Amino acid sequence: MKLREKLPVPGQRIFRSMVAVWLCFAVYVLRGRHGIPFYSVIAALQCIQPYTKEMHKVGRKRVIGTIVGAVWGLLVLLLELELIGSGVPEEPLHYLLLGLLVGVVIYSTVLLHVKEAAYFSAVVFLTITYNHIGDANPYLFAFNRLFDTVLGVLLAELVNRVHLPRRRNTDVLYVSSVMDTILGSRRQLSAYSKVELNRLLEDGARFTISTTQTQATVRELLQGVELRYPVITMDGAALYDMNSLEYLRSLPMSEAQARQIMDWAHDEKLGFFANSIQENLLVIRYADLVNDGMRQLFQKKRSSPYRNFIHSPVDGYEHIVYLLILDTHERIEAAYAALQAQPWYGVYRVVKDVSEYEGYSFLKIYDANTSREAMLKELEKLMGTRETVRFGSIPGRYDVCIEDADKDRLVKELKRRFEPVDFRCWRTIFRT
Repeated sequence: MKLREKLPVPGQRIFRSMVAVWLCFAVYVLRGRHGIPFYSVIAALQCIQPYTKEMHKVGRKRVIGTIVGAVWGLLVLLLELELIGSGVPEEPLHYLLLGLLVGVVIYSTVLLHVKEAAYFSAVVFLTITYNHIGDANPYLFAFNRLFDTVLGVLLAELVNRVHLPRRRNTDVLYVSSVMDTILGSRRQLSAYSKVELNRLLEDGARFTISTTQTQATVRELLQGVELRYPVITMDGAALYDMNSLEYLRSLPMSEAQARQIMDWAHDEKLGFFANSIQENLLVIRYADLVNDGMRQLFQKKRSSPYRNFIHSPVDGYEHIVYLLILDTHERIEAAYAALQAQPWYGVYRVVKDVSEYEGYSFLKIYDANTSREAMLKELEKLMGTRETVRFGSIPGRYDVCIEDADKDRLVKELKRRFEPVDFRCWRTIFRT
């Protein structure tokens, strides 16, 4: 493997952290070298976060924690100096007092409903009271400690929010498949793609997924991505809202279709999973796990809170969106040929492919009208966007062909199309 393929490309967080550090030292020099820039640098580095909302939370904790710790530290220094006149208190007494007052500092964050700032408060308090008990002017250090921290937070906010002016195409719908498009060769989403996707979604990109997988599998594969728009799942059999946890559209088989195909599978002695949508739940019924492939699938998927496996004879034929038949390559080939020979074959849409379980293939059987293209038209009506851009890995089939998912091509192309640099949009230079 080439060296450049082993080493990840440095992300924006690294470059923004470098800029924030430079700015902290620059301000220190401009201030006539007053204060301690170390504290500004530490605060800035902690506040440079991948997401704006995370940056705000960390900055808030840092500032509040510093204020609480600085106030208590200053009070303790003044108290000790007042009690002993001049000089430094005895070490045992001083350490005993510090240990006791750390608890008071932390408890004060509880009373002020800022428990998340407890750690920073305690650190600032100990920094002041341990290192500066003998200072002639305790006010000066407490003030500089607070000022330096707030300065670092503000500089981090500035660096994190400023970017090139961009025009955002919020009236375009961007739709992508999952495998070989977003996920790399290891079926994993890179850290860069996750951060950038979430940022683009936060900035208004109307991005969603169209896949053969269920919504449960989408959640597992794209864990951490905050999908805000309905997702086309089960190869176009359903449109699912990840936020409200409900199916907005679905195309189940008719009861007659479901009965016919399941009776045929029983006659052929084929095991299957009947996937249905009931009360916005994905319900998967199966009679028996007749082969090792079915057992592997069941063991892998059964723990998901978004799937509901029911072990019982499949005697209900309502709301069946698709049938999954899983068996050895040879038996699936034979079953597919037998199915094609049936006079009623045309009322179904049948997909045959190799499964992820070694030695096994599958048939997925839907209503004949099921397709991702048809469900995309439903989504376009629902979204009311002026244009749709589709991303996929098959040349000629999609608007944008992603040839190498391992290089984060989808996210980079999405970013280029959604927010191209446009100096006429100077008002967008500061991200809110």
